[in-house]
Amino acid sequence: MTAYSIPAQPTPPEANPVLSVFEGLELAGVTPGMISRFCDVEPAEVSAWRKGAVNVPWGRMVFLTLVLTRVIDELTRTQDQWGPARKVWRLHMQLSLEKAQDRLDSQTDHNSEAPAGAFRQGERLFEQWLAQDALFGWAAEAANRVALGEDSTGLDI
Repeated sequence: MTAYSIPAQPTPPEANPVLSVFEGLELAGVTPGMISRFCDVEPAEVSAWRKGAVNVPWGRMVFLTLVLTRVIDELTRTQDQWGPARKVWRLHMQLSLEKAQDRLDSQTDHNSEAPAGAFRQGERLFEQWLAQDALFGWAAEAANRVALGEDSTGLDI
């Protein structure tokens, strides 16, 4: 009797999960190009982060989570200030807010694994970003993108 050996199949390396913060930012109207500007990295690097092909440094992850918090606040403010609108628009805004908040909550849980230094770095980056946001209005731009239906939901409002 001859034993047949079957070569072991190489197991593919476990891919990094797509992080909730990127889904949340997209739902809140932040484009990959904006993320690239915020993080001062090339768009290809942001693309690799979003696909899970490359690990995002913890400090950047904390920073992006704080940016998502700020953009959600702006999205809420935009919804409150919009005034009378069609029901479909209200539903669109509410759905975008709820989904973005859900992704923020998931990312916040994930960030609990980050080392203390990452929180300090993320907060420092966020403080610098806030000063720039005051000049350029990035959070408002993202919120307006959702309000005007130019976001990723595909809903025709």
